[in-house]
Amino acid sequence: MVDVRRVIAAKPEATYGTDSIPTLADDAIVTRNYSIVPLEVDQLQRNLDNRGYGATKGKPTNKRMRSSYEVELAGSGTAGTAPPWMKLLAACGMAAPTLVATTSATQKFAAAGAVPGSLSEYSWVDNQQRKMIGARGTYSLDFTAGQLPFANLQFTGLVPVASPRVVAAPTGADFTDWQEPLEVNNANTILMLDGFAAVTRSLTIDAGVSVNLRNLIGGRYVRRGNHSTTGRLMIEAPSSATKDYLASLDDGALIPITLTHGTVAGNILEISATKVQVTNITESAEDDILMFNMDLLFTTDGGADDLVITAK
Repeated sequence: MVDVRRVIAAKPEATYGTDSIPTLADDAIVTRNYSIVPLEVDQLQRNLDNRGYGATKGKPTNKRMRSSYEVELAGSGTAGTAPPWMKLLAACGMAAPTLVATTSATQKFAAAGAVPGSLSEYSWVDNQQRKMIGARGTYSLDFTAGQLPFANLQFTGLVPVASPRVVAAPTGADFTDWQEPLEVNNANTILMLDGFAAVTRSLTIDAGVSVNLRNLIGGRYVRRGNHSTTGRLMIEAPSSATKDYLASLDDGALIPITLTHGTVAGNILEISATKVQVTNITESAEDDILMFNMDLLFTTDGGADDLVITAK
């Protein structure tokens, strides 16, 4: 078995597509399940008339890179300071976090028309260094009981003209900004759905950000388009006399949801939305307990924020 070492550094760009030159000393990311497509191309086919049989040479075009990985979700260690993964979400349709000193860092989706964020990402697979610029992407969040919470990120970016791939061993990586996460469990986590504390197996949220590479005369860039945020929630089914979620499905009501994870300032995360629609409920059994598997749609009805992430 071959032991392949992986480490990456990512840094927001001040100007789209201009290398921000991330370093492992300042911008190292603690990842798991890192995967990269170091070069992806399309092929232009000439389709020339040919007197014989067989394929003819294509012309590579539209060079790009893709990466995907997971990061653990924890606070920064200091209330009012943004955890390092928020800069990654700022390249996935979110705005830069709003900071309140000694209190909170809050992140929402960027407004339509705002200049979307982007990243430069350097990655090392063993001693093979790859560079990606102008990266934008999408993400999902996972809070599952008995596990550590994490975000899954997927990026598409441009290949820089100068030295996109070099042989260089990674050195000096500093991960001290990354705090250890807390287990999702009864002691650390509470989920409120429409004012009811649901006994929860898991909550997953998919940001659903549309990301496309645009290759035109006068412009080549990764475009952050619209988003449609959805969720999947698995809870113990409450008595309908206590909380009737089937009624919420029946009438299409918009209800609030809040997940609070952590109890000590500096490592408290809150995921919230005020106008969520239950779009489907199926039933299953777990340890002979009736479970609801609920599909959720995070809406912006009435100008509401469809997803708010706060580190406290």
